[in-house]
Amino acid sequence: VGWFHIWQQSWLPAGELDFLPRSGYVWVDMMILLSAFCLFLPYATDKIQGKEFRFADGFYFRRAIRILPAYFVCLAGHLLVALAQNGWSKTLGLDLLAHLTLTQTWFLQSYWFTQLGGALWTVAVLAGFYLVFPIVAKAMYTAPIKTFGAMLVVQMSFTLCTLPLEGNEYRMMFNRLPAFIGVLGLGMVVALLYAKLANLLQQKWRWLFLLLGVVVLAGIFALLKYSLLKSDKTQHWQLAGRMPLALLFGLLLLFVCLGFGQAKRKGWIAFLSAMTYSFYLWHQSIAVWLKQARIPFWQGEVPPNQQGDLPWMNQYNLLCWLVALAVAAASLLLVEKPILRLFAQKSGKK
Repeated sequence: VGWFHIWQQSWLPAGELDFLPRSGYVWVDMMILLSAFCLFLPYATDKIQGKEFRFADGFYFRRAIRILPAYFVCLAGHLLVALAQNGWSKTLGLDLLAHLTLTQTWFLQSYWFTQLGGALWTVAVLAGFYLVFPIVAKAMYTAPIKTFGAMLVVQMSFTLCTLPLEGNEYRMMFNRLPAFIGVLGLGMVVALLYAKLANLLQQKWRWLFLLLGVVVLAGIFALLKYSLLKSDKTQHWQLAGRMPLALLFGLLLLFVCLGFGQAKRKGWIAFLSAMTYSFYLWHQSIAVWLKQARIPFWQGEVPPNQQGDLPWMNQYNLLCWLVALAVAAASLLLVEKPILRLFAQKSGKK
């Protein structure tokens, strides 16, 4: 996803792999599926172990503490840039209000024409899922097949109603929560499958699962290269093909998890993993701001990427990644971790 957003500004060619950044936006669906998988995995493990369903106390508070501080700091940064570039306006105020209330996907200005970060809509979609998660989790725990079937029906019904739309009407619909509810349900099902299979399979099968993961990944690549990017309406393809592609994403996730097992994250891998959220929040806007500020320097009216200036593309691409990673690391160390430690200490005292 980061590759796609930075490529949008750099146009840096990737040779035979050029289809990957061009289709990188569909991996947002994988991120959403992964979120549901991680959320439900503790409950899936309890279910496989035969325990009664018990929803964790303080779920909403913990979710808020995990996602909102970094989100609001990012939003404040975007607001300062917007004020510096265009000043205050009623439009910016309404845009800000929608982002503060995580309702930006419901308004054209705050979703498609926002001045406050084009990638932040994903947080709004997941926040909507968090609101209903206690109900969905209990239903999935009790009757997983029926629950997933109901979630799938909701997404398919929403899809069929949305596909005939065009223009802004379509753009305002295809990334709303109902368009992902089946994907989220699938993430929960994959968690159940992993919890079940992880205890049954022996170490010797791990290489087989990693091999199967490679095969599935090759299938995903082929689908993106030879189907999605050949389509005249890629956004319609994305909505219509969301569940078939999510099934492949789900298999990939399952096989990779079974292949690597319960290995603990350590060192720089754990650090990179922890800062992916902040990286996602900031990276797209950082790429835009650097280009607007002509960093690396360029002159004239036509941006260097439109002139095929390959040295500039390479410098700019590298700088975007480095700055985005640096900002993400700063957000993790200065915002996310201190706040998590603070509330952990308060909880311990209580």
